[in-house]
Amino acid sequence: IPLFLLLAGCGSEDPFDAPELPSDVGVAGDGTLPEVLEPIRAAWDVPALGAIMIVEGQVLETAAVGRRSLSSSDRVTTQDLWHVGDLTKSMTATLAGVLVEDGLLDWTTTVAQAMPDVAAVIRVEYQDVRLEELLSHTSGLGNDLTGTAWWSQLPHSDPLPDQRVDLSTELMQNQAGGPRGEFLYSNGGYVVAGAMIERVTGEQWEDLVVEHVFNPLGMFTASFGAPGRAGSFLQPWGHALENGNYSPVEPGPDADSPEVVGPAGTVHMSMADFARYAAAHIAGERGVDGLVTAETFARLHQQTPGTASGLGWLLAVRVWANGIAMHHEGSNQLWYANTWLSANRDFGVIVVTNAGGNRAFDATEATVDALDERFEAAQAPKGVGAPTVG
Repeated sequence: IPLFLLLAGCGSEDPFDAPELPSDVGVAGDGTLPEVLEPIRAAWDVPALGAIMIVEGQVLETAAVGRRSLSSSDRVTTQDLWHVGDLTKSMTATLAGVLVEDGLLDWTTTVAQAMPDVAAVIRVEYQDVRLEELLSHTSGLGNDLTGTAWWSQLPHSDPLPDQRVDLSTELMQNQAGGPRGEFLYSNGGYVVAGAMIERVTGEQWEDLVVEHVFNPLGMFTASFGAPGRAGSFLQPWGHALENGNYSPVEPGPDADSPEVVGPAGTVHMSMADFARYAAAHIAGERGVDGLVTAETFARLHQQTPGTASGLGWLLAVRVWANGIAMHHEGSNQLWYANTWLSANRDFGVIVVTNAGGNRAFDATEATVDALDERFEAAQAPKGVGAPTVG
């Protein structure tokens, strides 16, 4: 049975006692990042752990430690590919921004306008749901995909755009969901958004995101599904947490969510390519035109009233960010990715592991904290201790 995406922002009910960070996490750029990552990896017993720090649009440091698979002695490298799960959502929202600028869509385009045949058979409350509501998790659409008839009939052989329309139709026919305008995290909402995008362009979401997001940013390692191939340890494998132990899962169709949920979370790439993507969003928030205009970047990062959500990003106030930080986590239960970006500090971090579950979340969070401390130490005047990270 194919796996399904975890909700972003997964909480921690880890059986492990959270250890302290290493007493000295060093200074960003001092060459000690591998020595900082390894004790964190070991403390939470994840197979591998990778991290990258972006400062002023450039990679300041990156490292990866651990094994590609518990079935192999092969070590991970900084060039390896990692599944980023729900972080894909910001890429779908960014693609929507490109299409809005091209005049093919508007943030206020409704389901009925993009898919009139679907609107004729769905619940009335979803007919005028806008694209911006789907991308900000405020459409009222629920998050249960596995309980649908479509899901119970896997696998499907129809073209992916047809599958996305079929699943979207069933979701909007049957799910009462939650109050419209309130935040309700919804992978299904991104399936619907992807179906709308495909309908108005006549192209498949995967092709569109490669053409309009990945290639323009030079993200040439970015692709879809579990990285690597069965029987090979040239790339990391995902690992499932079962009875307190991690088990490797061979790459293949059952090592990721079904392709139909691609717009919600099936992308993999190298850390360096995700850094290119993150740097574009940081620069855009700082008023620099790029893949889209600064105005469109600002719309993607704008807080949706009454929520902590932008379009494809979650938002949080952090002391180290000098204000709002953009962040998201992503997992398909075999991998975990965690990113935090601060436009005010022109700084961002990305942390990845080839493991799922709360333990992986905790390992990435501890690494984010360590990277923040390293960054602060690099900013402090010589001889002055690093400020406390909030």
